[in-house]
Amino acid sequence: MKIDTTITTGLGRMAEDARAAEEAGYSGIWTFEGAHDPFLPLLLAAEHTERVELGTSIAVAFARNPLLIATVGWDLQAYSRGRFILGLGSQIRAHITRRYSMPWSRPADRMRDMVLAVRAIWETWEHGGRLDHHGEFYQHTLMPPLFRPAAAEVDGFGPPPIYLAGVGPHMTRVAGEVADGFMSHPFCTPEFLRTVTLPMLAEGAAVTGKRLDEKAIHHSVMIATGNTAEDVAAARRAIRKQLAFYGSTQAYWPILELHDRGELGPRLKELSKQGEWDRMTELIDDEFLDAVAVTVDDPADAAAQLHRRYDGLVGRLGFSTPYQVDSTLLEVLMREFLR
Repeated sequence: MKIDTTITTGLGRMAEDARAAEEAGYSGIWTFEGAHDPFLPLLLAAEHTERVELGTSIAVAFARNPLLIATVGWDLQAYSRGRFILGLGSQIRAHITRRYSMPWSRPADRMRDMVLAVRAIWETWEHGGRLDHHGEFYQHTLMPPLFRPAAAEVDGFGPPPIYLAGVGPHMTRVAGEVADGFMSHPFCTPEFLRTVTLPMLAEGAAVTGKRLDEKAIHHSVMIATGNTAEDVAAARRAIRKQLAFYGSTQAYWPILELHDRGELGPRLKELSKQGEWDRMTELIDDEFLDAVAVTVDDPADAAAQLHRRYDGLVGRLGFSTPYQVDSTLLEVLMREFLR
């Protein structure tokens, strides 16, 4: 299993942090689209590393169109010499329509069309021929020579793989159908991955004659760690708060339902509308927190827990820490896991 890291420190530190992550032994570096663009940091990471893979987890697909995504994906793949992974996610309706002012409808079907459109553009650039994608949501039929990058730029490795993020059954099936890999949400538990996610991915893969073992599966598990017991307790409080935030989003309620907490989602949603973040956090009990997250009291024991939870489920594992963390603690955990 590959162990990855997420770097969110910004452009000013990206080169230094990416180089340190590669030297520490991580297999992949991921960015995500929060307060900053997810693609720009990876250009710096590519410049200052040689071996580590580089991916977006996630870039918001519906904030862009297929040609923009195809272009930046191609450029990062070419510059990194085949180390880029294009990770896309849908976000939710409110963010797409109100934050990005972009259209939203039938997100799983739209995502399928987007991936197929991006691949059609890459196919034209890499192998020539006429661009002729006529999808339900996206149509791309014009590609003059002036706007075609040289196929030689990706010679030897081709365009990047596409990973899709999802939780619900429709998006998960689409990922199995058209994507090279799947990115699970940190809110997901091993039980949800095993009983819901993997069967849905397999169904989608079967549509195109693929098998589940041909799909890369990545999961970022929440880790509570610190240099002292007080630090670990603070980390658990931060994770509890993050879980309350995630649980207020209806798209993630199937996870709560699987763990017999179906009534919790609507309560969290209502409290979020009132801005009652502290009360929301109090509703996340220890049992559910421990089902989602791993607490590091002892690195060897935590590494064993990770193996028990995720061996056979995922091929890539990342560490999610919704708080400021000493990176050396995660490196210790990584090395224990890889022993």
